[in-house]
Amino acid sequence: MTLAYYPGCSLHKSSIEFDVSTRNLLSVLGVEVVEVPDWTCCGSSPAHMMDHLLAQALAARNLRQAALVGDEMLVPCPSCFQREKNAEVEIHENDALRAEVNEVLDSPYTGRVKVYALPEYLYRFVGEEKIAASVKVDLSELRIVPYYGCLLGRPSELTGEVDNEQPMMMDLLLQAAGVDVKWWNYKTECCGASVGMPKMEIQRRLSGKILQQALAAGAEAIVVCCPLCHVNLDLKQEQINRFLGTDYHVPVLYLPQVLGLALGLSEEQVMLHKNVVDPRPLIAKAVAAAAARRAEEERKAAAKAAKAAAREKAEETVAAEASASGDASVPADAVVPAVAAGPGEATVITEGEEVQP
Repeated sequence: MTLAYYPGCSLHKSSIEFDVSTRNLLSVLGVEVVEVPDWTCCGSSPAHMMDHLLAQALAARNLRQAALVGDEMLVPCPSCFQREKNAEVEIHENDALRAEVNEVLDSPYTGRVKVYALPEYLYRFVGEEKIAASVKVDLSELRIVPYYGCLLGRPSELTGEVDNEQPMMMDLLLQAAGVDVKWWNYKTECCGASVGMPKMEIQRRLSGKILQQALAAGAEAIVVCCPLCHVNLDLKQEQINRFLGTDYHVPVLYLPQVLGLALGLSEEQVMLHKNVVDPRPLIAKAVAAAAARRAEEERKAAAKAAKAAAREKAEETVAAEASASGDASVPADAVVPAVAAGPGEATVITEGEEVQP
């Protein structure tokens, strides 16, 4: 089944790295997407505050266009998702509202398109097992916290999350990709959203608190799935530092950027160069640390295997000498040569061995 893909205004322009990394990630996972033909603005935050009918009509037009592709539509932007999902639920459940909306539209919406947010679609229809099986780059040394913001987990009856305050889908997807996900209690705290325009100080303080709590949780980066959250935490991070007198340098990555890197996409394919706080040094450090840890684990495993092989050979030598002397059994007081321990390892002495001073 082909999935209709609605990028929305932000992904189409200012947050193009979110769009490109999402498309490339879906391609790696074998999910075929087709952009909704002739899509238009969903109305996002302001429309529904002005006129309910016109707001639902704006979203319904995109549902109608998505129906030309298929019965399911993926909407990565949480703000766009909220508008499209709200219209889906209301229009599909209320024939009278559908009739009103269709009077406003240039041609009627008669379909039943199902709308999904990116984490929900990946979690429900791709799954943790497939993501884990597709991992090509070890990001186990990359310490992050997932930040859902206000819209991605609320309300749970729309988003599919079990808990409004402690959503888990991004956590589980990132863990499946091998990332070191830290627990924290600021997953859904507001970053300031669009209030940063009229009330700059409110946004600076709210976003600054999120950065502070991420570091306190042991994270080195924050993973988001919202263009506005990304603007407040990444683009405006230097402004936060100037306002609060802090010195934060916390990379803020989109969910498909991190998953894409783990699944073997290049930095260019997830457009890391677009992030304002450059995440590339942190990614390189994490990959190098994971490689060093694996090399050390392999060295220890090889040393242990060599020691076991040497002990087995020594035991065979003792048994052969006993057999040559006419006694097939190994005396209880036979001395088995000790095998030298590697650096940091203790020499194991078993029963019947002599301990040399």
